[in-house]
Amino acid sequence: MRIAYIAVKGIPHGGGVEKVTEEIGSRLALKGHDILVYASRDFGTRDGMHRGMRIKTVPSINTKSLHKLSICLMATLDVILREKVDLVHFHAIGPSLFSVFPRLFGIPTVVQVHGLERKRDKWGILGRLFLGFAELSVFFLPNRATAVSRVLQAYFKELYGRKVSYIPNGVTPEPDRSPSWLTTQGIAPRRYILFAARLVEEKGAHFLIEAFLGMETDLQLVIAGDAAHMEGYKGRLARLAQGDPRIVFTGFVTGEPLAELYSNAYLFCLPSTLEGLPIALLEAMSYGNCCLVSDIPENLEATGDAAYSFKNRDAQDLRRVLCQLAADPGRVASKREEARGHVRRNYSWDRATLDMESLYHSLPGIKGVPDIKVLPEIQLDHGYLPQQDIG
Repeated sequence: MRIAYIAVKGIPHGGGVEKVTEEIGSRLALKGHDILVYASRDFGTRDGMHRGMRIKTVPSINTKSLHKLSICLMATLDVILREKVDLVHFHAIGPSLFSVFPRLFGIPTVVQVHGLERKRDKWGILGRLFLGFAELSVFFLPNRATAVSRVLQAYFKELYGRKVSYIPNGVTPEPDRSPSWLTTQGIAPRRYILFAARLVEEKGAHFLIEAFLGMETDLQLVIAGDAAHMEGYKGRLARLAQGDPRIVFTGFVTGEPLAELYSNAYLFCLPSTLEGLPIALLEAMSYGNCCLVSDIPENLEATGDAAYSFKNRDAQDLRRVLCQLAADPGRVASKREEARGHVRRNYSWDRATLDMESLYHSLPGIKGVPDIKVLPEIQLDHGYLPQQDIG
């Protein structure tokens, strides 16, 4: 199959959507599929090949409100007018509005839902209304829709009475890294609380900083991440930190530095108020981190019983649990291998790739059947059923 993905900010760098595209797309390429990924020109991505996928950049309007939509518009026009593909995979609810246009030219489409975008803090009334309509359009514009979590799947079933396929994100098991980069940053191994996510309000870094400032501890707080068009929020975080020398802002990190941060943290904390299925949380658990998360359903689904939680949007409760865990290394250590085992049993990019390929083959006009023998290392005992629908 020739498969186009629309659209990502940048490959190989980016957030959750970019990670999903890279991991599933590269595995499909290994299986012999022709993968085309559309990306923005605004984040340093260049046309070329990456992990067997062809990357094609398109121009965009680099503003908070129009960036993603303009990428999707240009990519959709390009894939219809200049490329010959068998199907188009659209990421997220907003871009789902464009999924009807390839269908008008006989090209089937899939929309993958990563979260409820209209609930993001950055949107005003008009943005929420637009995304609310886009959310409804998921059921009548593309051929098929898929969600990354059971929570999202149930949401669409209960609110709209419609089924979406469940295909979760995955993790790639990695060996722990020794702390070489960390030492150059003044970060002490096993003596820091790690936050690694985009610096947007719904990830909740401000709750974590507020909670941490009230702690009497020699632990450090490492804030790893960045975000485009969020200068106001990033400035707010810097002011909130009050120049506390225990708080370290690393900026955007990836590759070996990020692996070192995951490998050597005392505790990983994700105080998010809105999620789909957080890849950073899955990755932190795969490195054997004790994790502390807000008690939103999406986080609790991801962690099962293998992490600790606190009341969502409650900095005082977050501080209470942080203080308990900071004072009890044994309690922290007890969750490390439990977390690692949980995600490795339940979240696999190989399994997700097979399920996505199977969904593609269910589209009209797509011939053949997926070859499940190409990835023999896949474990079939995961805690979810591929493409299971809530009836």
